Amino acid sequence: MRDYEPYYTEDGSIGLYSYANKDVYHSKFGALTEAWEKFVLPSGIDELLEQKDNINVLDVCYGIGYNTKALMSFIINKNYSKLKNKNLFSKLFNFVSIHANKLLGKIFKELSLRNDTIYNNKNISFPNIKIDCLDINEELIKLSPLFKTIKTPGEVFDDIVPNILSCFDTYYKVRSVYEKIASVFYPHNRKEINDLLELKFKNMHIDKEYKVNKLVNYILINYLTDKFGKEYLNKEFKKILRERKTSKFFDKSMIKYAKFNQFWGYNLSSNSILSTFLHNIYYATLSCRYKNVNFKTTQSLFNMSFNINDARKSIKENNTAYDCIFLDAFTYTKAPQLWSVEFIAELSKHLTENGVILTYSNSAQIRNTFLENELYVGKIYNEKLDKFIGTIASKNKLKIKYPLTNFELGLCNTTAGIPYHDPNLAFTNKEILELREYEFKHSTLMSSSKYMKIRSMRGENE
Repeated sequence: MRDYEPYYTEDGSIGLYSYANKDVYHSKFGALTEAWEKFVLPSGIDELLEQKDNINVLDVCYGIGYNTKALMSFIINKNYSKLKNKNLFSKLFNFVSIHANKLLGKIFKELSLRNDTIYNNKNISFPNIKIDCLDINEELIKLSPLFKTIKTPGEVFDDIVPNILSCFDTYYKVRSVYEKIASVFYPHNRKEINDLLELKFKNMHIDKEYKVNKLVNYILINYLTDKFGKEYLNKEFKKILRERKTSKFFDKSMIKYAKFNQFWGYNLSSNSILSTFLHNIYYATLSCRYKNVNFKTTQSLFNMSFNINDARKSIKENNTAYDCIFLDAFTYTKAPQLWSVEFIAELSKHLTENGVILTYSNSAQIRNTFLENELYVGKIYNEKLDKFIGTIASKNKLKIKYPLTNFELGLCNTTAGIPYHDPNLAFTNKEILELREYEFKHSTLMSSSKYMKIRSMRGENE
């Protein structure tokens, strides 16, 4: 890996630390948990699936794809019963038509070719999800479906022991002892990263609803193979996968599938070849829950693209209107070009009237940047933690469930809320930071510290 290195976040999923930016790509408390709680669940995707057949999503700073993976998982799980029913119908229809064909010849042969047409008349429809992924780092995009989804010792225990122990008291006593022993042998983070992040692996486990669906990485590999062709797994890339210090973070079965896919070509392989391959080689990696789901039908839910470029250029060349935009860039001090008034203005132009922009940031500066673009701004609330964990913006006021308080709005009007500016979306990071520093020094706005002191004296700090 170049200037970044994988490590285990506290929920057991894999995150990346950037030595160049001295920052993490994901929350050190849980990369996958963050994707679900700060982006997918508050996006209103559940409601969108009921209201629209065609949904457009923009993932700004795709990285290794947790936000996209979580979104795809949600959609697949939501449509699982319909996917399963279609697959069962197809199998039944094909079985009948094949055997009936022996008796009735061309009539049933013709019917078998009309399988999809007949099935579509059953009034079972599927959504069409367009996901555009933006990132400047080609290497990370290629790696995204190859990373493991970690299963912690606690999860292994939960899968096995409850079927054996009937006594709850004994269960939790044994579990406590088991996790203490397992944590000794569980793979720990690299010492340097552990020290840099002050990270203590808590041996937490990812909630069941936050899992990445087993089919998601296969689908991503198919799209990446289509995009890069023979350059997907080139010699340089294969070296990364073989490096001793990083190889433990990658899923070998996914690497094998990517190699097969690149060599044979997914689009050139017949259904029977693909099905046989998946069954024989990857049967162990697919849970029983998904083995009967039609893989190609599942993939057809998604229309994905990967744009490797400066996100500012990508968005200016884009004409799509999005229902949901995930803004998951590095913190604004590290990547100010993706938090400027002008860049948010471009995102706003590409937002539908009922669309939303979601980000992990709670800062007054970023919230004021949304306000500068005449968007309604609110907070993302996490019921489990009972606290606000991010920011949501929309053109539609009704999309804001938890609006900013008077205190928070007032904070946006202090020096803390002075936004970044990037004229023509062409400034360097240094120029953007220097411009804000100049505006900060010459501002007549009240300082944030003075504002909070006054509000505190009045008992109005909320």
